[in-house]
Amino acid sequence: MIGRLVSVALVVMALPALSREDDIIVVTRGPDTTMYGACVPSLVAVNRANLPVDYIQVDLEFSLRDGRTHHHEFKSSYRYGAPQPILPNATRALIIHGDESRPMMAACADIAGIRVLDAICETDGKPCPTPISVKVDR
Repeated sequence: MIGRLVSVALVVMALPALSREDDIIVVTRGPDTTMYGACVPSLVAVNRANLPVDYIQVDLEFSLRDGRTHHHEFKSSYRYGAPQPILPNATRALIIHGDESRPMMAACADIAGIRVLDAICETDGKPCPTPISVKVDR
């Protein structure tokens, strides 16, 4: 009987630790598309946190095979536009707003490397209390 109580207590004590590790926003690569001959990469954000997220932005630098680099900002919505919160356990594509960027002018096959420059997460006008993980490798 005491052994069962101890094992139940250990499991209950471990649950908060597990939930804290799962309380994260995960951003991964989505499918690449081509528009007018230029690569248009995409990202997907999954809010595994317990709070809604108002805004996510991830800035990536793409290294191209010819030595050029290109910077893209992927956003969950316009920064100061209509709010579109990402609810807990919801998935949202992070997009490149065409009116705020320039085309990559390269094919998707010409991408040699990707580097994360910045990742911003906001809720209620403040930085998110939840960590954000960005994985750009395929």
